[in-house]
Amino acid sequence: MSYVSQLDTPLLAFSQGDRFTLRDAVQGVHIFGGIGSGKTSGSGKALASAYLRAGMGGLVLAAKPDEVELWLRYAQENGRANSVILFGERGGGFNFITYELARQGIDGLGSVVECLMRIVDAARLTNPNAGRASMAFWEDAMRQVLRNTIPILYAATGDVRIPDIIRFVASAPGSVEQLQSAEWQQQSFMFHALAAARREPVIEIDGDDFQKTAAFWRDEFCQLDPKTRTNISISLSTALDRFNRGRLHRAFCTQTTLVPELTFHGAIIIMDMSAMTWNEDGVIGQHLFKFMWQRAVLSRNGLDPSQRDRPVFLWADESQYFVNAFDTDYQSTCRSARACTVYLTQSLPTYYARIGGEHAKHSADMLLANFVTKIFHNNADPETNRWAADTIGRTLQRRGTYSESESYGYSHGMSQGGGTNWGTSTGTGSSSGQHGGSASSNFGTSKGGSTNWGRNRGTNSGESVSGGYSETMDYEIEPADFARALRTGGAANGGVVTGVWFQAGKRFADSQRNYLHVSFDQ
Repeated sequence: MSYVSQLDTPLLAFSQGDRFTLRDAVQGVHIFGGIGSGKTSGSGKALASAYLRAGMGGLVLAAKPDEVELWLRYAQENGRANSVILFGERGGGFNFITYELARQGIDGLGSVVECLMRIVDAARLTNPNAGRASMAFWEDAMRQVLRNTIPILYAATGDVRIPDIIRFVASAPGSVEQLQSAEWQQQSFMFHALAAARREPVIEIDGDDFQKTAAFWRDEFCQLDPKTRTNISISLSTALDRFNRGRLHRAFCTQTTLVPELTFHGAIIIMDMSAMTWNEDGVIGQHLFKFMWQRAVLSRNGLDPSQRDRPVFLWADESQYFVNAFDTDYQSTCRSARACTVYLTQSLPTYYARIGGEHAKHSADMLLANFVTKIFHNNADPETNRWAADTIGRTLQRRGTYSESESYGYSHGMSQGGGTNWGTSTGTGSSSGQHGGSASSNFGTSKGGSTNWGRNRGTNSGESVSGGYSETMDYEIEPADFARALRTGGAANGGVVTGVWFQAGKRFADSQRNYLHVSFDQ
């Protein structure tokens, strides 16, 4: 079928001036949303449908069995039903070792080692009780054992089979004395493989490489502490034994009916081995095929144009089940291979718990930094909501101020006074002459009094209102808004899911910001 290839081709339209293009898609999309937030039925459905309509090939990982049926419906609705290949419960086979040897031959044996180490790493991730503090030592030790096992088996038999790897390591000598024992030499699968690779090889091995391998088993592995040697052997065989029998053996160690490169031509490979039904086997199997697909995608720029022009996508809902250390490297370089990644999960703590170890947060942050587009739906996790608010950023915000006051007073007073006054006066006088004389006198008193009284009272009241604003650097969107302001679909919301679509380095025409409020019909 036809497909889009121009990077500026619109895949989704938000408004008259805002488009989500193929160029945006190849930079990665990560969707966050709590349980029931509508992330799968909202933005997830919109993106999945857009990628299918664009003619992309893709790999779909499945944590829950209903995701397989969901993608079958997506394919039907978008005219891609004939592009679907189911791998797992309903068929399909991919012998990953044969595939890798066919791609790279004897010079690519180190690549086979890394494929097997993906199995070891995935097995570790499925075990929440596994000790991780010293895991680097055990991984390095197992990698060294595999590097000194696979070349011998390939030279001796012309093939590399997981049962032979387990037998080879299990029959290693426990001491130099045992190595020289005729009984051990007669019974040991390792000894017979070494002898065949040396004397009658099916595939020629470089003499110097053979000597280095023999020296490892003789001078290093034999000299290890017995407990350490046993732990290495048991850890390796335990991880690989899942592929020695049962459904993982049928899917990955028998015939090959599909390869990752089919997606380069439009195939939609759906991993029909959900983590909820196949449990740890499903997680490990999907980790392995995802790793093989990612490496094929990164190397396709060396192929002819027909193999590298069509965009492809990797889709993982409940992505915490499927992340590993290689994802950061892949996501930082896959853009040039026209590869679009969409991961969906509930919260940051789900990643921290799944990755584990002392640097889980650092590892998760490194991975998420490589997704340019992030979509945030309703979420009850405070840490994720704070991170979302920090991701969108802070700007100068104007905050209004308002104050209102009212006063009331009452006064009352009274005064009273009184006084008296009293006084006396006396006087005498006389006069005389030649013919006569006179005399007089006077006396008087006076008295008075006064009183006074007064009263006063009064009331007063007042009211004042003032307003203004202040400017401060603060969140564009408050963390709490991600928990209370976004609609989650369903009948209560008219089947509408809302979210915040953030894209680093973009200024949306409709919002004049690096984010946009978006809505989706379920």
